[in-house]
Amino acid sequence: MLSTRRLSLLIGVLSILNKHLVAEAGWRPLSPSWASFRSPLASSIHQRREQHPPEHSPLPHSPSLLGLGNVDHIVHRKRCLASIVATSFRGGESVIDHHEDVLGDVGPDVDAEEQMPTRSDDDAADDDAQQIDCSNKDTSTKTGKRKNKDDDKNDDERYSRQMYALGARAHKLVRSTTAILDGPLGGKIGNSAAVPVDEVGIDGADGFEGLGTDPINSASVKSESCGSKTPSGLLYEIAKNLALSGVGRIVLVRDDDAESSIATHDAGYFDGSLDDLGAAYHRAALAEISSDRNGSRGKRDAESDHGSNEKEEGDSDFDEDELVSSLDDGAMLLAEYIQRLNPGVQVDIVPRAELLRLLRSDNDVNGEEDYSDDGRDDHISLGINPVVVCVDRSITSQLEMNNACRDQERSSFKPHVVPFISVETAGVHAKVFCDFGPNFVVVDEDGETPRSTLLDGVKENPSDENADQSSEKLYMVKCLEDERHDVSKGDVIEFQGEHSDDHSIKASFPKCQVVSVKSPTCFIVKEWDGESTNQSANNPSDSTPMISLLEGNARSFSRVKLPKQISFSALREILQPTEESIATSNCCDDDTLFTPSDLDKSFDPLRRRAVMTSMAVLDMFVKKYGRLPSRASDGSKHKRTDMERFQSLARKMIKEEDEAFMSQQWGRLTTQFVETCRAKFTPVQALLGALGAQEVLKAATGLYNPVRQFLLYDCDEVLQHPTDAGGNGTENSSPTSAPRTGQSYILGDHTSNKLARSRLFLVGAGAIGCELLKNLAAMGAGTGASSTKRGCLVLTDMDTIEKSNLSRQLLFRDHDVGEFKSVAARAAMLRFSPDCRVEAHTSCVGEEEDGPFDDDFWSSGCNLVLNALDNVEARLFVDGQCVTHGLSLIDAGTLGPKGNVQVVVPHKSESYGSSADPPEPDIPVCTLKNFPYEISHTIQWARDLFNGYFNRRPRQANDHVDEMAQLEDLTIFGQLLIEKLGDDAAIAMAEELGEDLGPFPFIVGNADSSDPEYVLAVKKVSLNWAIQQAHRLFFVAMDELIQKHPIDSVDDEGAPFWSGARRVPKPLRFIPLDSEEEEVSAQQVIINERIAQFVSSAARLRMESFLPLGRDDSVPSLITPEEALVALQEQAKLLNKKKKPKEILHNLSGGGSSGDVNDTLSLILAKLNGAKIGASFLPRLNLADFEKDDESNGHVAFVASASNLRAMAYGIPPADAMETRRVAGRIVPAMITTTGLVSALSCLELVKLLKGLPLEMHRNAFVNLALPFFAFTSPVPAEEVVGVNGKTHTIWDRITVKGSAKSPTQSMTLSKFLKNILKKAGCGEEIEISSLSYGPYMIYANFLHSHDEELLETPLLDSVRDAVISEEEGDEIATFDEDPAAEEKQKAPVDYTAEQKAMLSKLEQKQFIDFSVLVEDGETGEEFELPPVRLIKDKIPKHETDEGKAH
Repeated sequence: MLSTRRLSLLIGVLSILNKHLVAEAGWRPLSPSWASFRSPLASSIHQRREQHPPEHSPLPHSPSLLGLGNVDHIVHRKRCLASIVATSFRGGESVIDHHEDVLGDVGPDVDAEEQMPTRSDDDAADDDAQQIDCSNKDTSTKTGKRKNKDDDKNDDERYSRQMYALGARAHKLVRSTTAILDGPLGGKIGNSAAVPVDEVGIDGADGFEGLGTDPINSASVKSESCGSKTPSGLLYEIAKNLALSGVGRIVLVRDDDAESSIATHDAGYFDGSLDDLGAAYHRAALAEISSDRNGSRGKRDAESDHGSNEKEEGDSDFDEDELVSSLDDGAMLLAEYIQRLNPGVQVDIVPRAELLRLLRSDNDVNGEEDYSDDGRDDHISLGINPVVVCVDRSITSQLEMNNACRDQERSSFKPHVVPFISVETAGVHAKVFCDFGPNFVVVDEDGETPRSTLLDGVKENPSDENADQSSEKLYMVKCLEDERHDVSKGDVIEFQGEHSDDHSIKASFPKCQVVSVKSPTCFIVKEWDGESTNQSANNPSDSTPMISLLEGNARSFSRVKLPKQISFSALREILQPTEESIATSNCCDDDTLFTPSDLDKSFDPLRRRAVMTSMAVLDMFVKKYGRLPSRASDGSKHKRTDMERFQSLARKMIKEEDEAFMSQQWGRLTTQFVETCRAKFTPVQALLGALGAQEVLKAATGLYNPVRQFLLYDCDEVLQHPTDAGGNGTENSSPTSAPRTGQSYILGDHTSNKLARSRLFLVGAGAIGCELLKNLAAMGAGTGASSTKRGCLVLTDMDTIEKSNLSRQLLFRDHDVGEFKSVAARAAMLRFSPDCRVEAHTSCVGEEEDGPFDDDFWSSGCNLVLNALDNVEARLFVDGQCVTHGLSLIDAGTLGPKGNVQVVVPHKSESYGSSADPPEPDIPVCTLKNFPYEISHTIQWARDLFNGYFNRRPRQANDHVDEMAQLEDLTIFGQLLIEKLGDDAAIAMAEELGEDLGPFPFIVGNADSSDPEYVLAVKKVSLNWAIQQAHRLFFVAMDELIQKHPIDSVDDEGAPFWSGARRVPKPLRFIPLDSEEEEVSAQQVIINERIAQFVSSAARLRMESFLPLGRDDSVPSLITPEEALVALQEQAKLLNKKKKPKEILHNLSGGGSSGDVNDTLSLILAKLNGAKIGASFLPRLNLADFEKDDESNGHVAFVASASNLRAMAYGIPPADAMETRRVAGRIVPAMITTTGLVSALSCLELVKLLKGLPLEMHRNAFVNLALPFFAFTSPVPAEEVVGVNGKTHTIWDRITVKGSAKSPTQSMTLSKFLKNILKKAGCGEEIEISSLSYGPYMIYANFLHSHDEELLETPLLDSVRDAVISEEEGDEIATFDEDPAAEEKQKAPVDYTAEQKAMLSKLEQKQFIDFSVLVEDGETGEEFELPPVRLIKDKIPKHETDEGKAH
């Protein structure tokens, strides 16, 4: 950190700039008054400037030591100097240290405009990258250095999953966005106390060590989160979502003028004492930040103990009061918390008045401002991509801010509109409003990649169908057989194909517009006359492209995405407010102003009017009474309740002739609004936080359809009592009682207490799991206890934290990478709710897993399950356990902007496994091997190639090396290969072993990576191998395919073989540029480059297979494309010298001359000859597991190079590394906004389950934030299956069989059990049991065992054990009756294998066993399935395998 002297010098330089550079550059340094609003760092700078004026500061260092150079050079650094004070919060570094490096980095010859380029319309994101550098936005490291390539890589890894949802273009725009958040910040009003720089350095989170016994402990933290000091949970939620999404900058708006009418109005509009989510965030932020600071102080104390107690002049001692004061500032607290969520986000704090002045000024808010005439000495810029968000603000405040955003529309400098969004919640109701200006452009409405559909043909449409049209020609498009299109009327499509068979000439087809859709495989189009790069579209005289299309040169088609312009209206234009009222009636009748959020509620005009009117009346109520309405009377002499006051104001707003006001539904809706609007409901806040943040991203990027313009949401069904639907109701809290939380205010104490005492099982602590934990902490889950029950939250996740998790998992920080998710999540959740009881496990949940989740746990360890899983297999297992044990289940999942929530209600709804999505179609092997037509086919082929080359084959070599080294003659080995694999597979394996083990005799020296000679030999062998593979894969294999199926060949039905999905490949080979035999075309140059890329990546991975693990990192294994190119040229020269090119070609394919080989064994032995010699060295090859997230390992580079080479050969457009990584790594796109939304909906369903609401009150959700689209449907009732005697049952029903004193389950025979089943099921004498099964094991079948008295008299549990063991041993049928010796052997003690012991142990630990039973009607022969039959075990039987139990 800079000393005080150097700091004084720095401020002196700023003074020089202020005096000498204002006239030249129009730039003014920030004033102390502005700096004081930004951070205690800036305040401390101002303080030290007062204590050490520049003219009196000693200058031991020359300006050049600070990197300033002379005064002439200062001009070129003015922007970087300005950012010293302008920058506020920088996580993970000292701000002053950072700028010391910045100043040193800027050379004297660098022009200022080069440092801060202006934004162009075409490349705003790229321009902003340099702005970010100069303003020090990136702070991903603690070095204090400017953004470098390593930081970019960290960014790519952090946001990798989001980039697959947004795309690279939109992600760059997000990183350049300034999100301006105006909402209740909590804490005290006014400036924060100045805190010494040394004590308030805003570093990244260094670890959570607990609150300990420091002055800021859990008790004090908890006390800070009550009353007016509590911030808006919705504000924190939006800030969290934006920070994790990676917006470049967040500006927090603070009302420093507490006496203004707007500030007073907004203060009464929000009651922090009933905001549970805000209180939880406040606790978490205080705990995390105080822990970090106390940890830093402890580190300093430790250094002092070791003698490092020297202090520079001007440094102050640690002041606990100043620390508490700093944390008591709501804006400061949120700013520091955002930095811990994402250190790469810049956070600033601005006074509301200053923000309004900037928005209303007649200049460009996106660029420079002219202060030459206003006399101000500060400079504020909102960045190149600002978006303003009002959170939990009154309509009056929203109107003021929206008007200011609209003022830029009348700017004489550059007319435009700053996008404006407002979000607010009131109890169970919520509202979103968006105004993006009159000319907002949506670049991509849905974010979906248009699907390429194979084309059968295009022909002119019959003339009779053209009669209804103008003179335009129409054409009929037909899809290939088994292909279905995805186009609709009005869509524009484009065709793909080639003019020539060798793919050298790309076709140019006209774009067409869909006129009508005939069927899923056929539609009618016309030439599109819109803007297009294709000149023929606007030049009808040029019919060449259309003729080419009609001749069948097009292979496929896909939709074209076109930008769409949307016009928004300002809030004032819609509401038309006056001093007395706000006109909501007119706007409510305009459906175009409302985006549906519920297929039922959103289309109810009365509900819409009631909610909009209630929101407007709420603003009037607060303006008149200075507070939010309450359920009880205020005790005044008028004795009017707030409900009566509210209704009176509503009556004045609505026309007297409006009958809606008199309806019963209106009264119910407005009453429940008034009764709950004072409090905040955590799930609704979380839902609105996701929607609000997503709209910010839409405004910033033009990606996805925005909300137009209002979106209303409510979950008033949670206010329903079971008695209202015939259930057992519970009393709500008394209206006059003082609720402890906002949740209790809305739902009552009974529901809140029930949640606090529940044992919830959360499976998964990833993105959805973290959001659920945060919501549950705010809702008080796991904090209650009664005489018989203690609330608890059981959490499990076996995964560890990766860098890519940090962009959507709010509980984790950079220092958590590598830790178990469940353990880190538990520590983070306790910051939100210190009283919560959390059990964290790292065990996997599954059928084959041993761990804490046994029958005891599922029976009594939890009473509700929340799924936060990422795979179907685990979901199905958890679902099966919930059905077996009668537990409620809530399952949530996301895919980019899409999300779904399913609630499973015991004994009422279907289960998760009752319905399944259709499986994704597998790519046929023949398509992968010979006939690819999509880039996904070539990527999957390359992915399989990677596994074969660098995992399967090294493992295969390692498995056989010892055996081959010991054998003197490989004849027996070859014969075994033929017997096991067959001729072709044995030959292929022998060839692979020869390739993988044969090179070792030619690698000189010891296997020592520090030996340059050894490394050089490995590189040479690897390059030769890679060249051979390239020739084999992309020339020989394709040439052989064409020879087998010539271009003019036909299939069995007489149709051309190369048609439809089959594309003729073009064999690719390397041709040197100086080749004398062939002319090298421009396309061949590209082919050469692609082959060199493949050879370099393949040789690098091959080299790593040979080099020992743990080698010195200084030894490079990277082989550049230039080195590969040189090796290819040398190999080509050697080939040209050969006299028999065909034989050489065959050798390059990895085989040898087979003219003298008379049989398969001889060929195998010939191929194994080299492998035998190599095996004698006993090598061990390294295996490579495909890792998609590490760019340095070369895995994705290999797959991309191989895939794109194959795509080039088949005329398929190539894919970049990002798309290759997504397909090859099977990456699921993820966004924090979608995650937050489904987690909020899950918590709503949790509340309904705890309240015991009827099935029709629950909602399964299907959402797509891109459209946006919301579908809420009641869960499907459990399917009823007709059984014996017409009785029905569902998956939830069971037939229970218990033992008795006379017949305990341990000794209950199979015959007795079968009789009990028939009795319990109420079957008549004509019904008999057809089969009895335990899982996959058959226990009894009447056609086999009906007369087997021995089996029928065997104890049932013994029969089950025998079935399980016999399945493991194989399906062998014992014949002990015929072999006395075998019978005696059977009586001897059995020596079970470890697997058998584990299975028996797991079986004996079960409290019950479920059997599947089929019964048969003896008279009709009809079979019926009974409900699962459950045998309740009266005790855990002892068995001889007890000593083998693992637990």
